[in-house]
Amino acid sequence: MIRSLSILLLLLSATLAGCSEGVDNERVRVDVIEDRPRPLNVSATPLSLASAYLRAATAQGLVTFDEKGRVAPGLANRWIVTDDGMSYIFRLNKGRWNDGRELESREVARLLTARIQELRKGRIGAELGVIDRVVAMTGKVVEIRLKAPMPYLLELLALPEFGLLSKGAGSGPMQARKFGQVMQLRRNETDDDGAQFLGNAMVTLWRGTASTAIARYTLGQSDLVEGGRFESFPLLDAANIRADQIRFDAVPGLFGLQIVNGGPFLSDKANRTAIAMAIDRPKLLTAFDIVAWQETVTLVPESLPNRADIKRPAWSVPLMEERRVMARATVANWENANGALRPLRVAMPRGYGARIFFARLRADLATVGIDIERVTVDRPHDLLLVDRTAQQSTPAWYLDQLSCKLSTICSPRADEIVAEARRTTDSAIRAQLLGEAEAELQDSAAFIPIANPLRWSVVRPGLLGHFANGRGWHLLQYLGRDPT
Repeated sequence: MIRSLSILLLLLSATLAGCSEGVDNERVRVDVIEDRPRPLNVSATPLSLASAYLRAATAQGLVTFDEKGRVAPGLANRWIVTDDGMSYIFRLNKGRWNDGRELESREVARLLTARIQELRKGRIGAELGVIDRVVAMTGKVVEIRLKAPMPYLLELLALPEFGLLSKGAGSGPMQARKFGQVMQLRRNETDDDGAQFLGNAMVTLWRGTASTAIARYTLGQSDLVEGGRFESFPLLDAANIRADQIRFDAVPGLFGLQIVNGGPFLSDKANRTAIAMAIDRPKLLTAFDIVAWQETVTLVPESLPNRADIKRPAWSVPLMEERRVMARATVANWENANGALRPLRVAMPRGYGARIFFARLRADLATVGIDIERVTVDRPHDLLLVDRTAQQSTPAWYLDQLSCKLSTICSPRADEIVAEARRTTDSAIRAQLLGEAEAELQDSAAFIPIANPLRWSVVRPGLLGHFANGRGWHLLQYLGRDPT
């Protein structure tokens, strides 16, 4: 891939005009990295990354995220939560859909109810099951009634997936039109008489592979590259991107190996634990030399404020060499009883960074007698490299991703405890139960944590409205604007 980027840069430089270091904040050009670019579709479930950016810009939910990743007003300009946490009441803005129709609470409630039903089929379905109903009240008020408290409901509602569409139209804050292979977006503005019009400032949205996006940036054809992950990170060095133009988001989430095919070897918890013990996490991550990329050995980040105080997994306590001695013995005992172990297939994304990562992982596992081979995610595999950012700041999100609904190797008991935690109205009991579920799932070794997810952007100096944040989202509606 490094060679392909160099060739692409050479070809583009022969056909495109020279680049410029400056940024025209009235004409911001954004490239979103997608390994396999798909047609933009804001109604898709799940949303591709570029489609999520487009939906967030053109279809607001009740709330949204601001440029620093904090929950901010969307369709609703203010809200209250009842003392018992069982009801969220939102007052809508005096806004309009992009086709000119006025926002009405009855329609907003109906659309949100339908969207919740759609999203219940996906990864956040268990959390959405706590929502009882959405009710339109008098005036411009919408109420969400719950079966049990949801402390992180606002975070959920701010996701692009909850942007509402009415008859194909969103409500801004931007409007988009297709222009060739790109989308051009302009902001909804209001004149002194309250009439809505489209502003002159424009954001152009591209999508493409990492090599294409970086090449366009290097040649001055874009001002911002979004969606960078570990597998494409080495391309930045190949393209001579300056360090001051690279921004990392230290995002929470899951990054590690998920067991997807038990088989004779991986069905044994002791063998899964041997894999976890064999990985030298600090040494593996130093191959990338990124301070923001930190090792982890727990399912839920230890820094999460509402996480219960549970012990680290027992396998993480001994020193590295001691771990490997124990892991070697486990593998040898299994082979003595069952015969030679075939290479385990690890599904990973394409990209030079993934090749580096796999080489280090293979060397680590070889020290305990395990061989692995790399395959793509569409091929049969035994382990899957999961790289997923958290959508909520609650331990329940992490446990949901590894539930029996979504995972082959799982803990039904952990699922039962999480469900019980969701039903309780006592926050202390909820935290205790989620801690018990995490300990149960951690003990199963069905998921082997390695690090936090890595997300990066390339930002041209002078671009306004782009800030590193803990969510890894840099929404289009804030670009080119001075937040002060």
